[in-house]
Amino acid sequence: MRIGVVGIVLSLIFLLLSHYFFHEVVELAKIHLTPDGHLNEVGVAKLRLMIYFLFAGVFGLSMLFALNWINKLLERLPLQQLSYDVSRIFFPDPVCSRKNIGKHFFIISSGLAIALHLSMLAFGEPQWEGWADKFTPNLFVVAAILVLIPVSKVRRLDMAPRLKRKINWGLFILSGSFLLIYGEEVSWGQQFFEIETTDLFRLNYQQENTIHNFFNPLFKYAYPFVGFGSFIMLSYFWLINKPKGLITNLFMPHVSLFIFFLLMAGSTYTGNNEPYEVYLAIFSVLYAIRLILCIKNPGELFLPGAD
Repeated sequence: MRIGVVGIVLSLIFLLLSHYFFHEVVELAKIHLTPDGHLNEVGVAKLRLMIYFLFAGVFGLSMLFALNWINKLLERLPLQQLSYDVSRIFFPDPVCSRKNIGKHFFIISSGLAIALHLSMLAFGEPQWEGWADKFTPNLFVVAAILVLIPVSKVRRLDMAPRLKRKINWGLFILSGSFLLIYGEEVSWGQQFFEIETTDLFRLNYQQENTIHNFFNPLFKYAYPFVGFGSFIMLSYFWLINKPKGLITNLFMPHVSLFIFFLLMAGSTYTGNNEPYEVYLAIFSVLYAIRLILCIKNPGELFLPGAD
């Protein structure tokens, strides 16, 4: 009830004071939500209507809390069953014995993905040579270093030598792959050391010393194919045909990243590859952290004879 009363009071206060900060909201919308920095009278009217609807929504929800109707409504919803299904599907991790690792990764990865998605809706998608190009490639270096940390731990695991070799080879290949992506993103140091583009690489789209830019015109097709294709394929193994072996379960992205991969796939819809690369960079760090935790805290699949 107290939450409802506070919400009602705040919504009314903001509604009364909306006239004073509406101009700043319009200016913010011009800068971040319009391509040319202009907003006509119809756009201003729509923006004002959206703000009023927002206040009305907060006011209505607060009334439900104040009148204790929200509790009655929640009692009618199958929230307990939904919570059980989410815990059963997205949280278990047979590779790691660390308590609640699936739950924590589900919350963190989903929160990061939703926050990134909302920021793109509010401020626009990251563009080429923008903040994404300058910051996110560094995450691949972080991931490349992180995946090498558990190599020494693998040697001390009580398991068959062949499995140890497979895991270590997997870690080395992942580290090399992340460094390869980083090298391509920074044009192999060309931007840092002011290296001139060689004659061969002058033929690619951005005229930089990179291989992937030879295929730049195909990105608007390739990124949606890879994004949605990987999500569909992972969903099949996550929800329908779950793998049972140690190596597959260790190196395949965990089902707790379901929401993350869903929004990452959706980011490719417009054909702009920068949003997907931001998601991919964040994923690389999350993926590396899980590998460290799983090898440091081996689960039931690490037991001799489990694979």
